[in-house]
Amino acid sequence: MDDLDHKSTPWLNGGFDIEGIVVAFAVFLGALLLGWLWAPLFWLGFLAFIATLLATRWSQRTPPELASGIVAPCDGIVVSIKQVEAPPELRLHTPVVTRVRISSAPVSTNKIYTPISGSLEHVTLEEGDSSIPIAMRADDEGLARAWMCFESHSQQVGIRLASGGFGPRIEIDMNAGDIARLGKPCGTRRLGGWCDLFIPTSSGQLIWPGQSLVGGETVIGRLRSDAHDADDDEIEEAFEIQREAAAGVAEEDPFEPVLAEDEEEDEQYGSPEDADVSEEDPAILFARLRETARRSEEGD
Repeated sequence: MDDLDHKSTPWLNGGFDIEGIVVAFAVFLGALLLGWLWAPLFWLGFLAFIATLLATRWSQRTPPELASGIVAPCDGIVVSIKQVEAPPELRLHTPVVTRVRISSAPVSTNKIYTPISGSLEHVTLEEGDSSIPIAMRADDEGLARAWMCFESHSQQVGIRLASGGFGPRIEIDMNAGDIARLGKPCGTRRLGGWCDLFIPTSSGQLIWPGQSLVGGETVIGRLRSDAHDADDDEIEEAFEIQREAAAGVAEEDPFEPVLAEDEEEDEQYGSPEDADVSEEDPAILFARLRETARRSEEGD
């Protein structure tokens, strides 16, 4: 699978969880039964069948060989980049970190990937409210959430996942103390949602609002190094590839992190509709809906 050109055909280089296939076809049989009772009910069951398949879809990824690199923990669109106080649930050593907020559509693949090489220090799971099917805003109450803290050479990177509370949405496959390998699957988040990546403020970055991320592959930055690491040249090469892709997308210098001091200044970041990316990307559509809902709430 690793030999395939999965970067150009991400939908083909993957599959579905076995459990998901079983549940999906059970839902389909239920849809047939409902359709026998009343034809319009079949289409409701068919939509549930499609949603179940999307919730169990995964894709094979090949992480970069970068010892000190930081990669995207999931597929999605960068919504904002800013300095914030470290969430207490992550137990980070530094009080202020850089937060990269990522929005993932329900059609995104469901795997979560380790952002750095090191170890998992601790993990916390919080069940959501079953009456909430979709996470329209990252900080809404009642969402299913997970916090994970990774550490490498005394430097920490944290992840906060959020998704709707309906159904089993977030599962973590690692325990505290486990060794983390860069870009390897460490959990599952079904039907999209939000992912906040917390990295040290001293980390080099190559990201901008509106950028599409490929979980486990897209290089976001690198951890601080006191000496020239053996993989510095490889990181610079990966950065150069992304610099070329960034041409014409960001109006400002994309290699300088854009930071804000409070949540109200999110407006200075380009919204997903301002980015020069494909209008057919479903992640952009859901990011727009979430941004519109947030702005409407603030206007009230």
